[in-house]
Amino acid sequence: MSTFCMSPFVRMTQWWNGNLNTCTHYGEISGDGTDIEKQVFIPDGKYKTLAEAFEGEEMQDLRQKMIDGEYLDGCRYCYHLESIGLMSLRESINSCHNETHEAKLKEIEIYPSNKCNFRCTICNSSASSMWENEPLQIKDNKPTNTYMLDDLTDLDLMTISGGEPFIMSEYDGDFFKGRSAKMFTMATNNSVFPKSEFFDFIERSEDVLIYLSLDGVGEVGEFCRKGLKMGRFERNMKKWQTWFDQSKFERNGNPNYKLRPPYLTGLRIMFVMQPYNVFNVYDSMKWADEHDIILDLRNCYSPEKLNVAYLPNTIKNDIIQTMPFYNDTHREFVEKIFNSGTYDKNRIEEFIEYTKYLMGLDEIPEESLRIYKQCMDII
Repeated sequence: MSTFCMSPFVRMTQWWNGNLNTCTHYGEISGDGTDIEKQVFIPDGKYKTLAEAFEGEEMQDLRQKMIDGEYLDGCRYCYHLESIGLMSLRESINSCHNETHEAKLKEIEIYPSNKCNFRCTICNSSASSMWENEPLQIKDNKPTNTYMLDDLTDLDLMTISGGEPFIMSEYDGDFFKGRSAKMFTMATNNSVFPKSEFFDFIERSEDVLIYLSLDGVGEVGEFCRKGLKMGRFERNMKKWQTWFDQSKFERNGNPNYKLRPPYLTGLRIMFVMQPYNVFNVYDSMKWADEHDIILDLRNCYSPEKLNVAYLPNTIKNDIIQTMPFYNDTHREFVEKIFNSGTYDKNRIEEFIEYTKYLMGLDEIPEESLRIYKQCMDII
C-alpha cells in the first residue's frame, strides 16, 4: 500500500494550545482502536509563524520519511479510513497536488484558542473553554502566539475553527483585512451570525465550505451539543441560506470545484454520529430535507470511547434490525461504520463511565441513554 502523503509538503495546522502539526490527524488518533500515546509534534513557542515552522527540522524530517516510503504510526487514522473504503485526508490532499518533493506551504488549518460557548459530548477542555469549568477537567496550556499567519499569501486552502470562531477576538477585524484563499472552509456551532468583515473576506475566495455543526435535533441535539438552541440555530441557518443565495457561491455546492475532494462546497450540516445520537440520525436527516440543507454524516473517532464501531455485536445487530433508516445512504453509512471495528470492552467501559459523569452534569434524554443501558445489561 502507498503511504506517501503530500501534507508535509503543503500543509500546517495550529492547535488550541499553540502546538503545531502538519494536519489534524497526524499522531492524534488511530481510528482502529489501537492505543497511541499522543506526541507533541512541534511544541508551542518554538516558532513564531507557521511559515517558519514549515521550514523547521520537524517538518523536514517528516518530509524525508514520506520520500523514503516509511509506514508511520502517526498516519494510522488515514490508513484505517482507507481500509474500510472511506476517503482519508491523505487521499484528499494527494488528489489536489501532483506528487513532488518540493515543499511549499499552500494550506493552513488554525484553531487559535478554545474559547467556546458550547459543551459538546464529543469535545474536551482542550478544545472548549466551557468544558474547562466542569469538575475533574484538566486545563490545557494557552498558546504563546495566537496569530501565526505572517508571510502567508496566495494560499490554496484556509480552514479556521475553534472553539467557536465567531466569538473569538482573534477573528475580528484585521484578521480578515486583505486576506484571501482560493478555498475557505470552516465549522461553526451556528450560535452567532458573523460580522460583515467576514463576508468581505470570503467573497475574495474562489469557493467556500461552511459547516454548521449539528449532532441531532430536538432534545437529543441540545444534549449532544450543550448550548444549542434549535430555534436560534434555524434562524441563523436561514440567514446563511439567504446570504448564499445572494452571493456568487452555490449554496448546495459547486460540482465543478475540484480543489478538495470529495468536492464539498457550499452550506452544509455536519452530523457526527456517536452512541448518544444513533437513534436520532433519521430525524436529523428528515429535518435537513425539510429545511433544504445538505447533511453530511461523520463518525466519531475521537474520543475513541464514543466510536460506535466498538459496540458489542448484539447491540449493533439490534440497531440494524430494528432502527428505521431514512434512506440507503443512512443504512450504508451505519453498516460501514459498524463493520469497521470489533467489540472493545475497554472502550465501552470508558463510555459507560463517561456517561455516568455526564449524568452528574445534565439531564440526559432517554433516547440518548438507550445504548448506555444496553451496554450496562451486557457488561
